[in-house]
Amino acid sequence: MTDLAARPDAGSRIDPRVVRSREAVLATTAELLAEVGLAGLTVEAIAHRSGVAKTTIYRHWPEISQLIIDAVTSVAAPCARPDTGSLRGDLRELVKGLARTLTVAPTAKVLPSLVDAAERDADLARLQRAWVKERRSGTRDAFVRAQARGEIGTDVDLDLVTTMLSAPLFYRRLVSHEPLSPRFLERVVDAVMAIVASQS
Repeated sequence: MTDLAARPDAGSRIDPRVVRSREAVLATTAELLAEVGLAGLTVEAIAHRSGVAKTTIYRHWPEISQLIIDAVTSVAAPCARPDTGSLRGDLRELVKGLARTLTVAPTAKVLPSLVDAAERDADLARLQRAWVKERRSGTRDAFVRAQARGEIGTDVDLDLVTTMLSAPLFYRRLVSHEPLSPRFLERVVDAVMAIVASQS
């Protein structure tokens, strides 16, 4: 097994083997988290599949929660921040991006386990809140730009409409397991546009 703790001489570049080993541990952790969930995730299984020594994994990640945080972070795409020039255009791009995140992106496979684990682990709960906050910020920015353009009123409840754009997608992905079809995404945008129009 590879020793992730191996380090080059002082002043030289990081050993590429160390980088590869770290990437292997993170990728394996994300894979196993998607396959077996938090309850079935063990350092032994990560070491066996990744080829990195168990003692080395513990040396770099004394707590498995920190390894999970790093693994989830490693597969999370940056928050989408489209600026199409119109609120409807921005909302369409945002729901399409969120649908990809929830269904086909690497994050989609680990998200259910993260949501479940966050109920019992404070560190993972903080990671989940940070992830959600980042994604909400892109949507909120779209509404703020729409207010600046005069598309919607300044009295629109931004927290409410930001939640209402994403909540139906999370519900279908994590609760009802219904498809996030293009027609459904368009209906979500229509509903949110109707709400902001009624508040303006």
